[in-house]
Amino acid sequence: MIPLSRPQVLDLLHHTPDYGPPGGPLGDPSRRTSCLSGLGYPASTPVLGAQPIDIDARPAVLLVIPADTPDKLAVFAVAPHCSAADTGLLASTVVPRA
Repeated sequence: MIPLSRPQVLDLLHHTPDYGPPGGPLGDPSRRTSCLSGLGYPASTPVLGAQPIDIDARPAVLLVIPADTPDKLAVFAVAPHCSAADTGLLASTVVPRA
């Protein structure tokens, strides 16, 4: 389960994405596109928001991207080492934009 409320997720859209510590894996654009590919999204998918979180005491990065319809957002909690080969997906949900 994503540990942020819908308003908290929507608030991430107003801040620069935070992929974790400087030099962390998802801060690298090529690793991020590999992660998105593993989640089934094209490399061109924009990350609208991101924030480090913990899920069940495990470090993760919350990624907010456009969902399949313009009125929704897809939200994924992935392991910091997320890649096309292993996303380390811990939780996901879809939230309405408005």
